[in-house]
Amino acid sequence: MTGAIWAYAWVLAELVMGGTRLYLMMKAAARAKAEGPAAASGTPIWAGLLSVMLISAGCYQCVASGHLLLVLTAGISLANLIGGIASRSAATPRYGILMICILTLPFAVATMLSPISFLFVIGLQTPVYTAGMIFLLLENHKILLNLHRSERNNRLMAHHDLLTGLPNRALNRKLFSELLDGPWPVATPSAAKLTVFCVDLDNFKSVNDRLGHAAGDAVLIAVAGRLRASVREADVVCRVGGDEFVVLLPDITNGEATDIARRIITRISEPFEFAPAARVGASIGLASAPQDGMTADELLSAADRAMYEAKRRGKGGFVIHASGVDLLTEIVPLVPAAQAPALVG
Repeated sequence: MTGAIWAYAWVLAELVMGGTRLYLMMKAAARAKAEGPAAASGTPIWAGLLSVMLISAGCYQCVASGHLLLVLTAGISLANLIGGIASRSAATPRYGILMICILTLPFAVATMLSPISFLFVIGLQTPVYTAGMIFLLLENHKILLNLHRSERNNRLMAHHDLLTGLPNRALNRKLFSELLDGPWPVATPSAAKLTVFCVDLDNFKSVNDRLGHAAGDAVLIAVAGRLRASVREADVVCRVGGDEFVVLLPDITNGEATDIARRIITRISEPFEFAPAARVGASIGLASAPQDGMTADELLSAADRAMYEAKRRGKGGFVIHASGVDLLTEIVPLVPAAQAPALVG
């Protein structure tokens, strides 16, 4: 319509910019898929800003040309683009607001300077439209945040114990599967792919009966903290029942596992500052993959049997399940020597 050089240059620049943005976005998506979201490049973001600057400059020229049809087309195109930005940029509101301002400001200036009669009225209305789109973008951002927080809270409640904050039975099974499906450690006689502790508190029922459920809850919270402090960073502590806990210890030697079991029993038996009378202990059963099983059910069942054997022998100790036989071998129960039960075998 205009026959002007700027119009042809704009078309050519749009084709180059569109192709460049598509290439950069595909490259960033492939890199993020291969190396994780943290590896994604910020180049497509800068390309997006350059793209809206180019569109804004072209629309400014359309208004400045004095062709009413081009003015109308430019206004409709900008309105459509800004509406999309307000809807899809809710996760990045500052970026969206910047793009909206880049698109609307030159258009408003061009209408104010246009020789077309009364076109300046559109320029006066543009800031109001811009403010409305920014408000819509911020509202969408607020809705998105609320949805994200609700989903996060729902996942937290579904997979974590509300009292102690530890993973619950459901998440325990999921973690179990991930650890069992993961790579095997270097094969050595003393290494296990995964060792499982079944931990049951001794005398916890008497604490509830004598001091009340509030004190019992406080004890469980304190025990959860002591369990987390007693294991390695890679280990996972779960609460699977009232006073029952499961500890998952990946890639650990037998000696390391027994040291951690002793440390847990010692820490849990220490008095609590908030209730010195609330004394509890711990009985632990140990089972390891692959010798005691290769599924969550097999390992939990073996560790559970070992834990009940530890309780039968006087509590306050730990028992290691012996694979392939019905006997269980006890390793240094943490009770006074005079009271230690005889070894089985």
